[in-house]
Amino acid sequence: MQPAPSPPVVAQQPQPMQSMAAYQPQPKFLDKYGTYSFQRWLMIGVILVVAAAILTQIPNITGEPVDTDYDDEKDFNDAASSHNSLVGTLGAFSSMMQSVALGMIGYAFIREGYDGNAHHTALRVAIIIGGILVITNLASSSIDLL
Repeated sequence: MQPAPSPPVVAQQPQPMQSMAAYQPQPKFLDKYGTYSFQRWLMIGVILVVAAAILTQIPNITGEPVDTDYDDEKDFNDAASSHNSLVGTLGAFSSMMQSVALGMIGYAFIREGYDGNAHHTALRVAIIIGGILVITNLASSSIDLL
């Protein structure tokens, strides 16, 4: 007796290419990198606020120039001007970092209040109001009426 013949091999049909608009990342990628996380946005915002606060303290490490350290008045004036320029530059950069951080925190509050279905309605409203207050404070800090 001969063994039964094996079934014929059928070639698989090629899968049509999907457009990039239909691309969906793998769930394990979304879990690790791609999804929005309130805690992540809040943490990055807080880190930026702390980094900006530390950045403004850098000129205080060396302090202002002292006139007794310089023989020539011109050298002292150059050092004082350089120090003031450093203070201004780091202060401006710190303000930009704080603005970005507060914007991220405000966005995280608003999005969490809007998308957070697991929270009580009163908590969601309070979170949205908190986010609006953070962003309004950020926007109104540059408004000058006089």
